[in-house]
Amino acid sequence: MQHKIADFRNGAAARGLAAPEAKHWHLLDVYPGREQKVMRWFRYYGIDGWYPIEISYVRRGIGGPARKPHLGRRVFRPLVPGLIFVPDYERVPALPDVDGFHHVGDCLARMSVEDMARLRDIEAYLNTPRSERRHRGKLSVGELVRVVDGPFFDFVGRLERLDSRGRLTVLIDAFKRSVSLQMDEMQIEPIGSTPRG
Repeated sequence: MQHKIADFRNGAAARGLAAPEAKHWHLLDVYPGREQKVMRWFRYYGIDGWYPIEISYVRRGIGGPARKPHLGRRVFRPLVPGLIFVPDYERVPALPDVDGFHHVGDCLARMSVEDMARLRDIEAYLNTPRSERRHRGKLSVGELVRVVDGPFFDFVGRLERLDSRGRLTVLIDAFKRSVSLQMDEMQIEPIGSTPRG
């Protein structure tokens, strides 16, 4: 999925101006939990910025995850707490709850436009309901898969069960007997695909 720099803009579009193309994005340190407040200041001053969020649904009163969206209240949780991404052409004035630009040693931390597009893809994937997510290799029951994460890394097994919530059961022939494991869809890949590096 291709992303344009306009996908990340809120300030220039609101001002009706054509903002210059960003060559990279700076990381702005903010106090954790204050990202939305800082973004409201950005909108007030017409500054472009973005921070990735994950939307979840929490049961009212109890606080646990809701079985279905209409049974709970919507909660926004930042994927990278304490960071807001700002394009290189923006100048950020002194704002409340902002600690300054993030540095690694003496260097100003920044991300490329391609890395920002990948982060946007991760946000889109996490905010897609599990029943609508496409599995990377279009997995099917009975298919051979390789474990790519966890204590059984690099073991090969057969996909035994796959449900609409993204939970998998993989049958691995290990230790002279078959072991059935419950795994997440991100922990396996089809045998035919190239291993992740």
